[in-house]
Amino acid sequence: MQSQIFTYVLLAGLAIALLWVIVTDLKSRTISNRLTMTVALGAPLYWLSIGLPLWPGVAFQIGLALLVFAVCCVLFAIRQMGGGDVKLLTALALWVPPSQFTLLLVAMAMLGWVLTMAIGAWRVAHSKTIKTKPARDTVLLVIGTAIAALFASAVLGGPKLPMPPGLAGMGTTSPAAAIALMLAPFTILLIVTLGSIRIIRRHDRDLWVPYGPAISLAGIWIVVSGQLLAGHAAAAGG
Repeated sequence: MQSQIFTYVLLAGLAIALLWVIVTDLKSRTISNRLTMTVALGAPLYWLSIGLPLWPGVAFQIGLALLVFAVCCVLFAIRQMGGGDVKLLTALALWVPPSQFTLLLVAMAMLGWVLTMAIGAWRVAHSKTIKTKPARDTVLLVIGTAIAALFASAVLGGPKLPMPPGLAGMGTTSPAAAIALMLAPFTILLIVTLGSIRIIRRHDRDLWVPYGPAISLAGIWIVVSGQLLAGHAAAAGG
């Protein structure tokens, strides 16, 4: 019982640290090394609290973190990720079991996409660029952000929009209609995303992708949704 309480305390501490990463990164575009180190040093305590064996459990976690660090270093070298983002994702890899790490990456991509569009809308609303229409462009970006958020919510297991009965019936009777219904949302999302990027760059050439907040939100989702504990429990049972 005490071990379970300690585990939940550690998970709560992880969530708080990730929330603080979001605040500091959005405020100054930097991630404190102390925060990253806190996340990394909390992982061994978490391993002890859940009884993770040295082999293969701890060894796999360290191996995953090293692999993530190596890949992210390549992205850093080609200027696709910041140094703080590399360290944060590596530290988080010490917590998330390999079986669930793909979920973390999917959540990071989805949430990063929505955050990029939302931050872009805010920047456009405060744009001083001559010969542009920030009010109209902000409205378009807000609509695009809402569409992206609905799609991300569906992918991550959140609330989904119900399909109209008529369309559902079409999908079951006609293969062509089923394919069209399946491709339509992705087509709309592609148009919305490309249009949003063009709008943002019309006001500001620097399209900032907020990796730090996206990584942190994905980590919080993994914790809150129970995926983190479930992944380790499944590994122990297997």
